[in-house]
Amino acid sequence: MIGKMPIALLSLLFSLSGCAKDYSLAPPANSEQITVTVKVPKELVAETMQVMYRSTLCTFTDRNASGEPYQRDGYQSLDIQPLRRGQSDLYEAKLAVNGGGACQWLLSNVIFGVAYANPTHFGENVTYGAGGGVVVVFDDNNSPRGKTGIEIEGDLILKKEYYPWVSESFIGGYRKRVSLAGEGDIYLSYQALTARKVHFEPVLHSDFVLYSAGPKVKKKGNYTSFTYPDGNVVADGKWHPDFLRLQTIRTGRVADCFTVGRYANCPDRRPQLLPEWLPEPDKPGYGHYVIVDEWGNELPSYGYRLVGQDGHIFQNRTDIKGRTKPMPVSTHPLRKVEFPVQAW
Repeated sequence: MIGKMPIALLSLLFSLSGCAKDYSLAPPANSEQITVTVKVPKELVAETMQVMYRSTLCTFTDRNASGEPYQRDGYQSLDIQPLRRGQSDLYEAKLAVNGGGACQWLLSNVIFGVAYANPTHFGENVTYGAGGGVVVVFDDNNSPRGKTGIEIEGDLILKKEYYPWVSESFIGGYRKRVSLAGEGDIYLSYQALTARKVHFEPVLHSDFVLYSAGPKVKKKGNYTSFTYPDGNVVADGKWHPDFLRLQTIRTGRVADCFTVGRYANCPDRRPQLLPEWLPEPDKPGYGHYVIVDEWGNELPSYGYRLVGQDGHIFQNRTDIKGRTKPMPVSTHPLRKVEFPVQAW
């Protein structure tokens, strides 16, 4: 699916060349591809992906803040609608790394995400606002949304939490919108130079709705008020809700447990034992379980106490992959699973 180059840029490139030239994309059949997949919750829809290609051959002249001319790489944008994979909740698009053509286009970045399928579920005339977006940069250029973002090695696998945010604005005309409140800004930005797979799984906590109302009069001290799912109202001058506060309300954990520096050392990582009993390939008649946190991350060195079907008690700590010590098949299925208080 190939889009058209913006008319202004096409005209500029034509005038520079002085003769007709084919600036269209023409990916070769053997071009490497990057697969972008979005796992879409039932209340949301996958948005159209905005894909950009750049060329160092088909350049054009621009001017800096001082009015001085300089050469810029040519660029071409196109929209791609991700396709549903069978009857699943997965939507994907395959992007050619080499855009081909006379300009030798190369994939530069993609912008994609999710939005509410039916905003009026939250009231008449409610429209969709923002949030739930992702920007992935595949080269060293800034994206249309700003910088290159967080550097990622290899494939990019994202699983992010979101909350419905119903906001009312009054100044400049009444508007009511529903957005997706999540970690960071409207768009999460990443630079993935070697990625060939990008997987995005937004997790929507639809039972925890946040409401906000902007001031009706523009006056010092008039702030937007946020009503959180627990009923508490906060008006502290911030324009965006407190994501960690939302996480705390939902899980009962302290807010700083969700920061990168603290998460691994929080005393309660909401452990859970995966139900599958996995046979040990090198130890016939024995197997193990895997213990993960609430996000599905394996928990290394995590204490457990398991009571087997035969009444035997197994108490130890998991290995670096979250696996329990090998146990005989007679323990499966388990009678009881306990996680003693961790000593960190």
